[in-house]
Amino acid sequence: MQEEQFQSRGVTLNSLLEEQRALNMRMLLAIRLRDTEVQEALRRELEDNAEQISRLLSGGFRRQDLPQ
Repeated sequence: MQEEQFQSRGVTLNSLLEEQRALNMRMLLAIRLRDTEVQEALRRELEDNAEQISRLLSGGFRRQDLPQ
């Protein structure tokens, strides 16, 4: 349900920053639990998220061009 709502309103800088904060919290938990597999997966997700934020801020694409 929430995913459908997210897709209908498009991706915004605020939604990307919220996602980044959530990924960071998950990363901290993975570090505390010493789960290296999860850490690696989260690192990739954080890199993708940072790239999307960078492109959005640089005007590299419009909001509707972001993956939903």
